[in-house]
Amino acid sequence: MRLLFHLVALLLVTTPCLGWGGDGHRIIGTIASSDLTPATAAAVRELLGDQTLADACCWADEIRSDHRYDWIKPLHYINLPREATAVDMQRDGANGQQVVAGIERFRAVLSDTSRPREERLEALRLVLHLVGDLHQPLHVSYAVDLGGNRLSVTSFGKRSNLHRVWDTDLIQRRLKDTTGGWATMSADLRQAITPEQRAAWRAGRDPVRWADESFAITRRLYAEPPDAQEGVNEAYWVKWMPTVAERLQAAGVRLAAVLNAALDPEAGQVVKPSGAKVP
Repeated sequence: MRLLFHLVALLLVTTPCLGWGGDGHRIIGTIASSDLTPATAAAVRELLGDQTLADACCWADEIRSDHRYDWIKPLHYINLPREATAVDMQRDGANGQQVVAGIERFRAVLSDTSRPREERLEALRLVLHLVGDLHQPLHVSYAVDLGGNRLSVTSFGKRSNLHRVWDTDLIQRRLKDTTGGWATMSADLRQAITPEQRAAWRAGRDPVRWADESFAITRRLYAEPPDAQEGVNEAYWVKWMPTVAERLQAAGVRLAAVLNAALDPEAGQVVKPSGAKVP
């Protein structure tokens, strides 16, 4: 099964994308693909056409340079005050211009079969991406330093910033030890998910709670910064890579649950995945 999953994942490799370093978004999408019901997998294929699920997960980053899509930019994150301990949508809602509201908005569009296909396709691409973004802790962070983008650090001997460390650097360090790249990492992470984790992640479908989980990690990241002299090093990677892995796993399982609920009316609250993959 591991080999089969690896081979399927390899078929998803195409163009590069940003956010979670591209590898992270593809890992999330690949984990999600194996939890789709047959009806959901068919609906996703019908909407995406020739585009792979992996590419669709990256679309919202790839169009950032297209000014027609500037309206999407604030939907990648949500900002909280420095003194906050949890998300408060009345305080942090930003008139719907943030990632939590974005997920809810486009999930509704995706599930509405009366909407034009192009609208639902765009909604699918956004749901795929934004669910991933919300599980990257520093996408639930502080406006003052742009979610860690202004916090310069040395990362494995190179210049970086705290946001990039979590988007890219820690995953890239893991991939150095992984023959087969992100496809193998996807298979490894998927197989490591316990039944208890899968059940809990499927049951928790409220994006506000996902944001609270990310923010709790963000608060720890600021309280426990990289070593002032060595920056992000092996010790930092050993400490935090399990957290990165769990966020990728949770995002994949939850993304599948969102898609099943939106695209398979028969799925209901109990999801029985077929193991079908979306190429």
